[in-house]
Amino acid sequence: MVATWHEEEGWGTVVLDRADLTVWVHFSAVVAAPGEYRSLAPGQRVRCRYEVPGQDGYPARATEVVSRDGDETRW
Repeated sequence: MVATWHEEEGWGTVVLDRADLTVWVHFSAVVAAPGEYRSLAPGQRVRCRYEVPGQDGYPARATEVVSRDGDETRW
């Protein structure tokens, strides 16, 4: 679930349901349809692929974030 999102800076954090892990997210990792703005909203349910080590003091960094409201078959 998206914990924070800084719209004007283009980054935020996702807290994983299945692990005690906070993932740093840059807008470039957000998957959006062509022409859509890559953005997230606090409380939004997402699927997240990530790598370690993280960035800016977070233990992990997102490589791809997909809204769970979208295509569930993606992963």
